[in-house]
Amino acid sequence: MVEQVEFLFSRINKKAAFFFIFLGMLAVAVAATCRFNITGSYEGIFLLSGEDGALFELQDDLLLGQEARYIAGIDLEDEKQFLWKLFHHDAVREPYLYYEWNQKNGEGFVRNYLSGGRQIITFFSRFEDEFGKEAAGLFVGGGLPSSISEDNMLKKSATGMAYYDGARWFHIWCNANELISNSRLEPIYPHAWKYLGSKVLQGNAGNLIIQSRHEVVVDNVPLSIDRYAYFRAGETYFLLSVQIKNIGTIPVTFDYVYGDDPWLGDFGTSAGNVGWAADGLYYYAGGLNAKKIHYAGYFDYGNDVIGEGHKFSGIANFIEWFGVEPSFVYFSNGPLDIPPLSGELIPLNSNARFIGINWSNQIQPNQTKIYTLAIGMAGRDPKTGFPKKPGINLNAFP
Repeated sequence: MVEQVEFLFSRINKKAAFFFIFLGMLAVAVAATCRFNITGSYEGIFLLSGEDGALFELQDDLLLGQEARYIAGIDLEDEKQFLWKLFHHDAVREPYLYYEWNQKNGEGFVRNYLSGGRQIITFFSRFEDEFGKEAAGLFVGGGLPSSISEDNMLKKSATGMAYYDGARWFHIWCNANELISNSRLEPIYPHAWKYLGSKVLQGNAGNLIIQSRHEVVVDNVPLSIDRYAYFRAGETYFLLSVQIKNIGTIPVTFDYVYGDDPWLGDFGTSAGNVGWAADGLYYYAGGLNAKKIHYAGYFDYGNDVIGEGHKFSGIANFIEWFGVEPSFVYFSNGPLDIPPLSGELIPLNSNARFIGINWSNQIQPNQTKIYTLAIGMAGRDPKTGFPKKPGINLNAFP
């Protein structure tokens, strides 16, 4: 134990040197026009180029999407992980969960430590979306400062939902594309949902339940939205339950959409990604038979119809849906790309190969619709090498 403590203080001394260097940088920043953004996440101290008239911005966190503005900083996540492993787990003898959750900001992450030095990490609301906005709550996406600060594609593979095989990270899911649209198909994105708070309902090394609460108004009708994420140690997926209730006085029609262009395998590229489901592989954009098929995903295998070959990772992801049957499920070449109804064969060949799940609904006052998704990484069939979805037992979750 003495050696461990000496090693700990050695690390702290090294960090102290960087801290004093950073104080000098801070003095320069304060002397100029600097805006302070203390979120309460305390992931470190980060200096960014400013916006809206400020030359600089100093904040205690760094989100995916802010990397182009990053100048310098100190990342404390390595120290938190070091202390956790030092005093709690010297080695992973059996699967366990480690999580951090910021109730005020509605953001955090979950590490699911597996055997053999492997792990799966899932981030929620640790990103700026394409509009430069931040959502709050259980929306998959983002990463830690260590994966973001260098704007390095290899490091960014450890964002969104990612798998570490003991040697490197593989990107499983990216920032999820979720929205609710009204009767005129006008989208309401998560950053515009009113955030009402969040909390950890159950949290230990074996099981974790997080809740976030929201409200949106669709065609002048208010909807309450309760979201629940369920994790179990050792599983390569988690459950997301989305409960939408009409708290207005008249019926309302809306669409709920969940999708992702996951950049499966390596962050930043869709090369090699082909669709897969219970009925086989999908090389072309198109819809699935949602009445017969209850899960789908991407397989980092290579699209034969565009000659990609098969020198890819072989990693596969999946989404399985329960309860309310989707109106349609499809693969396409982008979030805004709807497969043609004409039957035209369009290969999956873009750098934003997308899976979309759409539910069209009408709900009465005081009625609730519940959408339950299993979201994660698939295994591989040892005989065929093709993806194999893990069995999902909803009753095994609290």
